[in-house]
Amino acid sequence: MGCCFNVNCQEPFCAYGCFREHAAMVRHLVYHITRDANDVEDLTQEIMLKVYRSLDGYRGGSFRAYVARIARNHCYDVLRRRQTGELPLADEMLATVAPGPEELVVQREAVWEVAQAINQLHPLDREILLLRHVHQFSYDEIAAAVNMRPGAVRTRVARARRKLVDLVNGREMREAPELG
Repeated sequence: MGCCFNVNCQEPFCAYGCFREHAAMVRHLVYHITRDANDVEDLTQEIMLKVYRSLDGYRGGSFRAYVARIARNHCYDVLRRRQTGELPLADEMLATVAPGPEELVVQREAVWEVAQAINQLHPLDREILLLRHVHQFSYDEIAAAVNMRPGAVRTRVARARRKLVDLVNGREMREAPELG
């Protein structure tokens, strides 16, 4: 199989850190699905244990997609048990921009605008955009993770991007007259 020095390492838990790489992806996915920063570490550990125990069920293909699918299913099981419907603002995005000079304040406001718009997207659209643009999943990997056809994923990504741009631009246009 592959080597961890290659980004496409196919060894699920090799000694070079693939476990950490998968855990980081799961942690990010857990946060964006559950929107509960308090449970991220616990759920990530549960999921990674579940992945490890289910290695016999891995039948090849993208291991990242396999892990993402287990993570999604586990998160949605947890949400169903909690019966929560409300998804708060993505505070994690706000925390990634350090306060500082004026240009950083402007960037922070832009991140806040995008986070607000992302929270208005359908949950599946948020997940697909996260997998595509943050974790660099291929369309085939996303399709395997969310149980959709690759063509449907491409369409959904394109529509989600357009909706996100419309939401951000619409908000800017509504707020622009107030600033002047």
